[in-house]
Amino acid sequence: MTGSSTIKTLFQEELSEIIVRAEDGYIIVSNAGRLVIVCAGTLIDTLMKTVKVMRVAAKNLASIFEGR
Repeated sequence: MTGSSTIKTLFQEELSEIIVRAEDGYIIVSNAGRLVIVCAGTLIDTLMKTVKVMRVAAKNLASIFEGR
């Protein structure tokens, strides 16, 4: 909640993604409204393709669960 509030204050918008880089890979958390999508991988090239799909899925999920 604090992170979301900070992002809203700084950028005037909702937090959409968090990308964490670790020694052996990456974790991406994507905002899907009331839900989140989490993905992990070790190869950035294939992970970036997955992120594109995650973004579309997040928008679709957010619209499905909107108002529930």
